[in-house]
Amino acid sequence: MTTRQSAAPERGVRLITNDSDASTDGIVCSAVSPRLTEWIPELLTALRPRSQQTVRQHATRDDPFRASSAILSGICPEWTTTTDTWSDDTAEAVAYTRAIAALALTYVDDDPDALSAYHRQRYADLTDTVESVGTGRGPVNGDLGALAKGPVALHRDLDDDPQPLTLLLDGEAWTDLTDRRTGVRALAAIAVLGDGFDVRVVASPALQRELTRRYPRWSAIHLDLTGDRDRSHRGGRRRRDHQAPTDAHPAWTALDGLAATPGKRRLLGNLTATHGRRYRDLAHDHAIDIEAGTVSRYVLDLENRGLVTVDRRGQYNTVRLSDRGETAVTQFLDADDELVHPNQCQLDTGLTEAPHEFTSTVSPHRGGHGGDTPTHIDAWVAATGDPEADADYVQWLQPPDGSNETQAIHQRFAAAARDDGVTLVDDRSEPFDDGRVTYLSHHDDEVLVIGQWGGPLATLGRLAATLLSEKALSKILTPSQVGHEFAAIHDGVTDHDPGRTLRRGHQVGWLSDDDTTYEAWRQRVEAVRDTHLRRLAELVHSTDTAARAALFEDLHGLLASATHLYDAAGIDLTTTIRLPDTDTLTRNPTQLRDLCQFLAKTVPKQSVYGIHSGYRMLFEDRPEKLRRRLPYDVEEEAQFDLTMSWVLAGPTATALHDDITTALTNELTAVREAIADGTEAAPTLEIPVIDGTTYPAIREVIDEIAVAHDVQWTPKDRQQLVRLCLRSFGPSESSRRACPYDVVDSLLRAIPMSRTPTPAVVEQAAATLSPTRFRPDLVPTATKLYATLLTAGGPLGRSELIEQAGISASSYDRRLSAVQALDRVCAVQENGHRRWIVDDASTHPTAWMPPAMWPSNRGHATAQLETYRHPKTPTRNRSPTSVRSRCCHGDTANWWQAQGRIATALDGETDQHRPVPANLEPTAQSIVWQARIRIHQASCSHTDT
Repeated sequence: MTTRQSAAPERGVRLITNDSDASTDGIVCSAVSPRLTEWIPELLTALRPRSQQTVRQHATRDDPFRASSAILSGICPEWTTTTDTWSDDTAEAVAYTRAIAALALTYVDDDPDALSAYHRQRYADLTDTVESVGTGRGPVNGDLGALAKGPVALHRDLDDDPQPLTLLLDGEAWTDLTDRRTGVRALAAIAVLGDGFDVRVVASPALQRELTRRYPRWSAIHLDLTGDRDRSHRGGRRRRDHQAPTDAHPAWTALDGLAATPGKRRLLGNLTATHGRRYRDLAHDHAIDIEAGTVSRYVLDLENRGLVTVDRRGQYNTVRLSDRGETAVTQFLDADDELVHPNQCQLDTGLTEAPHEFTSTVSPHRGGHGGDTPTHIDAWVAATGDPEADADYVQWLQPPDGSNETQAIHQRFAAAARDDGVTLVDDRSEPFDDGRVTYLSHHDDEVLVIGQWGGPLATLGRLAATLLSEKALSKILTPSQVGHEFAAIHDGVTDHDPGRTLRRGHQVGWLSDDDTTYEAWRQRVEAVRDTHLRRLAELVHSTDTAARAALFEDLHGLLASATHLYDAAGIDLTTTIRLPDTDTLTRNPTQLRDLCQFLAKTVPKQSVYGIHSGYRMLFEDRPEKLRRRLPYDVEEEAQFDLTMSWVLAGPTATALHDDITTALTNELTAVREAIADGTEAAPTLEIPVIDGTTYPAIREVIDEIAVAHDVQWTPKDRQQLVRLCLRSFGPSESSRRACPYDVVDSLLRAIPMSRTPTPAVVEQAAATLSPTRFRPDLVPTATKLYATLLTAGGPLGRSELIEQAGISASSYDRRLSAVQALDRVCAVQENGHRRWIVDDASTHPTAWMPPAMWPSNRGHATAQLETYRHPKTPTRNRSPTSVRSRCCHGDTANWWQAQGRIATALDGETDQHRPVPANLEPTAQSIVWQARIRIHQASCSHTDT
C-alpha cells in the first residue's frame, strides 16, 4: 500500500481536498469564521513560539532593542524615516517586532508565574501586543497592513521553511454571512498570511461553491475554484517576483500624510473624474461631513498634491479627480475611504471579478479590473446586510464591493419601466435578507428607488425616507440642483416666486415662508422625516387605526412633497417594488387588497400638470387646501403626468394586472364634485397598468439599449432579437413573454463582444446567466448543456460536456435528446468521434440529420457524420444548408409527415420532434437514418435529379 507524502511547504494559499497531496499539519485553526477577531488572535497565539524561535535564530545581539532594530531594517524599511509620519500599520508592526524580540530574548527561559509583579505585567503587555497585531485591537488599532508588515514579513524574510497554517473554515458562518464586506476582509487576511506562510484552507464542497459564487476572483486566484485563466494552481501560488506596487507609486506618494486627516480622504473618495462638484454641495454632503469653511482649504491641499483639479472659470468653483487622484481612489482607498497600502492592493482588489469572458459593463469599485461579478445581480441585491449591525437602511445600488461604473446596473432596472404608469414584470426576485433596506441609484437626472413590499404603511414610509435620506440630499437634491433659494427649479424659469411655486403649485409641504433657503428647508424636512420614522416604528404592527390613519396621511404628504420637488428639479423618478412571493399574495385576499389599495391611494398623488399638483386639482375637497392653490388654465385634451413611474416585479406579477387596474379605475372616478359635474376644468389623469414582458415592451427595451449604446441593428435584426428574447427568457408555458431584466443583462454582455451583436452573439452572452434565467422552457440540466455548447470554442464530446456543464453522466443521457432537438445544435465528427456544436446558422431541423446523410444530386447518401473542420480550415464553399431546404425545397408539411411516419415505424409514437435514439449502435442509427431518407423522399412532391 502506497502512502501519500505531504507536499513540501510552500508560501501561498491552497485548498485541501480529498485528492490533495498536502496534509493538515502545523498550526491548525478550527471553525474559522469571516470575523477576524474570532480567529486571528488564536492563530497569533499558536504562532508565537515559532516567531520567538525565528527571532532567536537571526538575532546577532542579546539586546532586544538592538536585535529588533536590525530585524526591522530588513523587513520594514520605512520604519527608519525621519521626515514622514508613520502610518498606524507601520507603528503597530514596529511595536510587534519590539515585543516579539523582547519575549524571545528576555523571557526565553523564564516562567511567567515566577516573575516579579513588574515583569509579569510587562510580559502580559508584550504578549497582548504580539497576539493582537493587525486585528484592529492592537496598540494603535492597526489593520491588515500591520499584520503584513509584522508577523507575516518576519516569517517571510527570516523563515527558510514556511510554517504550515491549516484553516478549517466554518461553513455555516460563511454561508449565513449577510455583510459581504466582512467576508472580503477575512479573505484578504488569508491572502496576507499566504505571503509569509503555507496556508492550507479546508472547506466543504458546499462552502467551496458558496465562496466561488460570492468571491469568484479570490477563489480563482488562491483556491483554483473557478475557470479563470490567470488563476494560481492548487498547491502553489503566484511567484514572489510578481510584486505589488511599491511606495514609490506617485498616487501613493501623493496620499502621504492623509492617514491622520480622514476628512480629506472622505472628500477625495466622494469625488469623480467625470463630473465636477461645487464647493457648497461638498459642504452639504453627509458622507463627507466637513464644515463649509474647511472645504476650500482641503481642496487646495489636494490640488497641491496633484490629486484633484479645480475649475475656477465659472461663477462657482468645481472640483474633480485628476488622473493621479482617480488612481489613488481606485487603488489606495477602500470603500470606507481608509488608506490601503500598495502591498495589500493586489489582495483587496478584484475579489469578485468575473472569471468568464462575457460580462456586463459594470466594474468593481476601486479595483480597476472591469467586469461585473458572475453572481447574478438579483442575488447580491437581495444580500442587503443587517441594518442592526453595520449595514445602512438606504444603500446605493452598486455591486457589493462598490462600483464607479454603475450606469449599466442602473440601466438594467430603469429599462423595465414603460412610460408613466404601473409596469408589471415577471421576475424571479429573491427576497431581501432584510426587507427594511431600500436601494437608491442616480444617473443622468434619473433616480431609481428599489425596495421590497412590506405592507402599505411600511412601504410608504420607506419610500419617503429614501427620497429624503442623507444620501439623496447629499448627492441628488443638492443646493446646485435646486438653488440656494430654490431658484433653479424648472430650469430657473417660473412665473412666481420659487418658494411660492413649490408651496402653492406643487404643494410641497413643510416649506414655510421662513424656510426660504435650502439649508433651513433641509434641517426641517430631516426633522420631519425622523419624526415620521419613529412613529412608523411604533405603529407598523399596531392596531390603533386612528393613529395609523394619521400616519398614513402624513407619509402620503411627505412622499408627494418629495416626488414633486424632484419633478421641479428636473429629475425623473422610478420606483421598483419587489414582490418575491406573488403566489402567496394572490391567494391572500387581505394582502392583495392592501397592495391594490396602496397603489390606488399613492400613485394618483404623484401626478402633476406643469407646476400644479394633480391631487389638489382632482381629488382635494378641503376648502382651506383648495384656497392655497395657484391659478391655472387647462389646455384642451391636456393630461396629467406622473412625478414617479412604478414597477412591480415578482414571479407572477403580471397576474395582478386586473386587480390593480380595477382598484385604480375606482379611485380615479372618485374625483371632486366640481370636477365630476364639469363646473371646474381639469386635465385627464390616466394611469395605465402595463405588462412589461410582452413583445412591444421587449422591443422598446431593445430600442433603448440600441440608442444608449449606438448599436446599429436593422429592423430585421431587432425582430429576431425580440423573438430570441421571448424564447430565451419567457415562462415555460409561454413564448410570448420575457423578463426585461434578463434581456438587458444579455444585451449589455453581448455589446462588448461585438459592435453590433447578432442574435447568435446575444444568445451566447445570455448563456452566461443563471440556468434558472436562461431557457426556462428546458429543465436546468438541459439548460446547462445548451449553455455550455453556446460558450464553447468548438465541438464537445460526451465527457467534455459532462465535465464543463457540471452534471452527472445519467443526467447527460436523459437530457441530450432535448438539447439535440434545439434549432442550432448539431453533431459533427472529429477524430472519429461524434461531438456536439452550436452552429451559427439561424435554423436547423429539429431532429438532426448529419450533412453527409443528405441526398446528393444523384439521390444517394452515406451513413457517415460530416467531419468537423476548424472555422479557419477551407471547406470548398460547403454551406450548412438545412435538411428542409436541401431535401424538401421548403415543403415543410411533407417533411413533418415523413417524420411522423418514421416515429410510428420506430416505436409506435408520433412525436415529430423525436430524434433517433442515442442509445442505438452506430449501425442501427445508420439504418434508421437511411429509412428516414427513403420515407422522406417518397413523401416529397419532388426530388433532386
